[in-house]
Amino acid sequence: MKIFKIKRIFLEVAVFTILLILILPTIQAVAAEGDYTVLAPLPGTTKGVCNPDATPPDPNCETTLAKYLPGVFKLAIGLSAVFAVLMIVIGGFQYMSTDAIQKKSDGKERIKNAVFGLVLVIGAWLILNEINPNLLNLNLNIEKVTTIAPKGILGGELSAGTGGIFPGYTLTQAQVDTNTAMRNDLKNNYGIDVNAGPCTTGGTSGCTNLVGMTATTFKGVTDLKSVCGCNITISGGTEGGHASHGPNMPPIDLRFDTNLDKYILDNQVSGVAPQTIPGVGIVYTSKVGNRNATFLKEYDHWHVVFE
Repeated sequence: MKIFKIKRIFLEVAVFTILLILILPTIQAVAAEGDYTVLAPLPGTTKGVCNPDATPPDPNCETTLAKYLPGVFKLAIGLSAVFAVLMIVIGGFQYMSTDAIQKKSDGKERIKNAVFGLVLVIGAWLILNEINPNLLNLNLNIEKVTTIAPKGILGGELSAGTGGIFPGYTLTQAQVDTNTAMRNDLKNNYGIDVNAGPCTTGGTSGCTNLVGMTATTFKGVTDLKSVCGCNITISGGTEGGHASHGPNMPPIDLRFDTNLDKYILDNQVSGVAPQTIPGVGIVYTSKVGNRNATFLKEYDHWHVVFE
């Protein structure tokens, strides 16, 4: 009966160790940022030399899940090996210290079980190490991921709520005249419409400025009209009131149009997948003639940056 109990304990330790090897590396655990004071500290898993009997609790006994689980893993491997060697030694003494056939058989059986368990543990470790050594690395630290918008959308990181409240740019009379000339040029020479007149009342509601439009943006929108042949209406320019709109800023807003929408989706740059920005919209990178442009599909318009 005693031999049976020892065998059972050894097999349980071996099985537990194998489960640690096979299961723990696949756990996607989010370890809390706080530290914990464990009741049974393991060597190498605490902040420092730990005194578990201290009152109040010793701060050096604090640990984290990311430190403690690898400690349990390494301890289980070590105990399995030590226990196997111990059982082999005990079985050897039992085999040599008696002439009884039954006792010798028990000793041989103990040695065989110990070797079998040791082979299971070491074999599982070797197989995983051969496949990929990282499978044995119990790293529960999950790095934070920052989503960066494609180049040029807002000059960097894009997040929900980029509309905000920003000052508008009210035009002087000379700028109003320039704005009118630009609007007529786009309409008469390129067939591009603007949804509203210039901003003259101190706000941005119901008005669209063109003064301060960059040369790249002007060339981009006229090229888009040429290659697309679709209806293009500018619904947002340099009037401000928005984080990404203002004089000498590259973005421009275009009203939705069935043919324009189709052109953008049909001419996406190969290998650049659409990107969904939660709470903002979907970003597409498409060809416009010999250049690329980034099209952010917002709730009622395209927010466009030409490269």
